[in-house]
Amino acid sequence: MDLIRSSIAKRNTKEGTEVLRNVKGGRNKLAKGEVGGGSFQSMGLFPWLLRSLTLQGFRTPTPIQRLSVPALLSNPPRDLVGMARTGSGKSLAFLIPLIQRLGGRHSASFGARALILLPARELALQILKVGKELARGWREGEGGHAGDKDGDNGDVGKRGQGLRWGLIVGGEGMDEQFEMISSNPDIIIATPGRLLHLIVEMNLDLRSIEYVVFDEADRLFEMGFETALTEIVHRLPLSRQTVLFSATLPKSLVEFARAGLQNPKLVRLDAESKISADLRMAFLSVKQDEKDASLLALLRDIIGVPMGNKRLAEDDADESMPDKKGKRKAHEHFTAPHQTLVFAATKHHVEYLTNLLVTAGYAVSHIYGSLDQAARTQQMEQFRRGRTNILVVTDVAARGIDIPVLENVVNYDFPHGARVFVHRVGRTARAGRQGWAWSFVTNTELPHLLDLQLFLARPIVCTVPPDHIREESAYTENLVLGSFPREIVDEEVEYVRSLDTTNNSLPSLREVMRKGHSMYERSKGKASQASYKRAKEMTKVPAQWGLVNASTSGGMHPVLLFKGKRADELARHREDEVKRTTLLRAINTFQPAETAIEIGARGKTSNAELMKERRKALQKAVERSVASSMVVGVDAVHVDATLEGPDTELADEEEIQATFDTSIKGKKDKYRDNEFYLSHYQEGAETEKGYSLRDGASFAEQARNVAFDLAGDEGVADQKRAKLSWDKKKKKFVKGNGEGADNVKMVKTESGVKLPATYRSGRFDEWKSKNRISLPKVGGAESDANKRSAAAAAGRKFRHKQVKNAKPLDKLAKDYERKIRQSQKRSEAQEDASIAGTKSKGRPGVKAKSRYGSKLIGRVKSELKSVEQIRKERNVMERRRAKNARPSRSKGKR
Repeated sequence: MDLIRSSIAKRNTKEGTEVLRNVKGGRNKLAKGEVGGGSFQSMGLFPWLLRSLTLQGFRTPTPIQRLSVPALLSNPPRDLVGMARTGSGKSLAFLIPLIQRLGGRHSASFGARALILLPARELALQILKVGKELARGWREGEGGHAGDKDGDNGDVGKRGQGLRWGLIVGGEGMDEQFEMISSNPDIIIATPGRLLHLIVEMNLDLRSIEYVVFDEADRLFEMGFETALTEIVHRLPLSRQTVLFSATLPKSLVEFARAGLQNPKLVRLDAESKISADLRMAFLSVKQDEKDASLLALLRDIIGVPMGNKRLAEDDADESMPDKKGKRKAHEHFTAPHQTLVFAATKHHVEYLTNLLVTAGYAVSHIYGSLDQAARTQQMEQFRRGRTNILVVTDVAARGIDIPVLENVVNYDFPHGARVFVHRVGRTARAGRQGWAWSFVTNTELPHLLDLQLFLARPIVCTVPPDHIREESAYTENLVLGSFPREIVDEEVEYVRSLDTTNNSLPSLREVMRKGHSMYERSKGKASQASYKRAKEMTKVPAQWGLVNASTSGGMHPVLLFKGKRADELARHREDEVKRTTLLRAINTFQPAETAIEIGARGKTSNAELMKERRKALQKAVERSVASSMVVGVDAVHVDATLEGPDTELADEEEIQATFDTSIKGKKDKYRDNEFYLSHYQEGAETEKGYSLRDGASFAEQARNVAFDLAGDEGVADQKRAKLSWDKKKKKFVKGNGEGADNVKMVKTESGVKLPATYRSGRFDEWKSKNRISLPKVGGAESDANKRSAAAAAGRKFRHKQVKNAKPLDKLAKDYERKIRQSQKRSEAQEDASIAGTKSKGRPGVKAKSRYGSKLIGRVKSELKSVEQIRKERNVMERRRAKNARPSRSKGKR
């Protein structure tokens, strides 16, 4: 088998080179990265798959693809954990081996063969689109399964033989997803909540799954998806190949060992580049009440977002005009360079910002988690097509979504963790493009910025040398912190107040947003204690760090001097500000030779001696304040040393250690061998803290994690686990924490209701009986489902088995009381019969069932007619004959 596989791989490599030449043209030479080791062509991919990659522009694999694809295609299959920054091509890194392993062909046996789990619906739609485009190039006769015969598929065409994809996300109709599962998809792309609902509802068997992918695995393994994911993983076969991908994952395998990995290979490419090298970042210090005014100033003056949209009328005209074939013109996704993605904390922020920006005249789309799926798809499509210029979202759109040519990302609310920041700013500067990340930082959010600085290992600066102010390295290698000029902010604050009169709903939405923000502040995670201490020191000298304070506006951000519509005006304003500051400094430092008390007094008078002593005391106070202001931390000294100008000579690491290392006391201890020196602080601890899945945990959970329990014995732990607790709703003691009925696993539905994980509503049974469909077992022939459904439909075609309850009696009817008495007699007779039956069971020699069943002899209707009954029937017959005037047939004979 190994010989056959190697020969097939060599054949694919040879044919792949021919495919590349044919796609690029026979005369064009192939680039160095497209052939040779490490290229797609050298991985032994199917020629049709290589052709699809080349036509879509993927000619040279990225580092994560170069390391992951051969490992996933190796034999025997091996689990893999891939970590790389956003925009590095992780989606293709697991889609290419998936399509290669499945052969690009639909399997005739029933049961899905691959499962891709994702945290967001938009990301699932994107993966579905990319996967279909890759598998569309499948050709008949290539990549088939062993043992397939020519006549297996009958008259099914080439299109029906390709891979079938299924999408299972929340917000969609259940009946459509029942039908999709019944159509036997090969690959299922799903979110965990809705997939678990379908598995339980349809009693799905997942034994046929061969390839499982957890994309954005850190988000999937968080607390919100833990129950659903655990239930799904337990239903998967042990022989599967498991793949985990994310931009931010902890290094230790303990936190995601729940995925059932077996000897996984770790591919980690995030050590040097946690974010893109083409990403330029700017951090703007603002006040909480002035965030909306700062956002309007940023969009209009710096990014330059136009008012309204000129393409809306053109798109509507294009939709109404059919082309030559009678079809409407197909739309191409288009985003302009000024299109901006704004991240907010909660859905209340999204609603307020959307109304504010629409009132200001911008074309805005918005997305948040509880929005209807159809509305989310429509809003995203409008932004992709360029109909809207601004997309306001929560963190639901922070992962994996690729919006082409997006250059601006705005963090309206600063993220509470480095992991969330990496995912947010990863929406721009993807695949070699450049982009800007703008972040608003309040004084309360400053500790999270300091944690981010430790995670990215980049210094925080507030000024940039004039010669480097337009260079990209100043904003990619540093975290530049500054603020807006006071005049611009004041103008925008007045403009926002004027918008309240235009849109009367803005004040109420703003109040709801403030209440939601206060709840968000209580629920978000805490920064490290060192960052809080350092942030407190920075707020004491706000002017030195460019921070906005109650008494000062902070320093102007350097990016405002060269980017935006008002750059020249702000540059002139800065020159005037420097002159004004110099003048004020000169005025403040001016000291007259004598005071008003000393004017005209000569010699050693008492007033002159008093003022002389006073000057000495004030001089000492000034010297102490200067000395204390110089000690603001090592970073401040480093900033002042590196930002004086290009001619400043920088100190090397040895000089810095010799100067600032206080641990060296004597000459004999000056040398320290790093090979044998064990630091008290773990190497890379700040990076792992930023990647931690619990960086956004509540204070109660963090306190629970750091609690020191002396009773750590296993027996004591079992006793605690079995301890009863009082449930207020059930009014009784239950085991555990009272979640569900004695710790039954609960999942949260889309409507917010908690239900047991094994809850079945019976909707699938109703749908199956309505459509007369029965699913075959896993591994059975796909055609058996249609045969059984047809046979079942034929057997039930003219049978009426439906039983309806009798209509209730009409109280206004004449015979209502008579029918009530009859029903009472029947019920009494049944009770008497049941009593007699129970008595006869206990008597020896008496049968429980006699000739008359369980009825009493007195209650059984006699079959013999009495004399009165016979006379009555004869009278009735005589009356009928007289009424009809018909002669008797007996003709008088008796």
